Amino acid sequence: MTKNKKTKTKAPAQAKVISEVAQPIAAKSTVKQPAKAKAAAAPAQAVSLAKSVEPAKPAAVSKPAAPAKPVQAVKPTEPAKPVAAPAPAEPKVRLEFSKPGAQSVAIAGTFNSWQPEQASATSNGAWVKELNIAPGRYEYMFVVDGQWMADPNAKEFSPNPFGGQNSVLIINR
Repeated sequence: MTKNKKTKTKAPAQAKVISEVAQPIAAKSTVKQPAKAKAAAAPAQAVSLAKSVEPAKPAAVSKPAAPAKPVQAVKPTEPAKPVAAPAPAEPKVRLEFSKPGAQSVAIAGTFNSWQPEQASATSNGAWVKELNIAPGRYEYMFVVDGQWMADPNAKEFSPNPFGGQNSVLIINR
């Protein structure tokens, strides 16, 4: 077996391995060719073998694989939300009730789910409650010493299911 000098010096390592495999095939060939033709034929066979023969890979020394870690689900992040301008403050409404001799006054209505909220006594004997509520239409009543009664200063009234009248409060923007 003769080796081609060009294959030995310029060919990459992979081609070198393939050409060594290809040379015995060329040597067993029954067609006799001149010396120059044989040298040219060997690289051509090496190229055709390179498509079908893969060189052996060296055995890699590796460390034992670490146990697989469980994959944790990643929550997608929410896209940035535009910052809205602060909402205008809800209007402050002042309700005032005056009854001489009253010991306690509260106010209840649709704006607080009919849960009585205590009013504050003033120095002149009136009872005052300030509410921050959004514009809209509300019904309400005062609870004076445990007795439910409509606001005598209300401009509008609405019948309630108990046979009485609720005071109506309308707040515009």
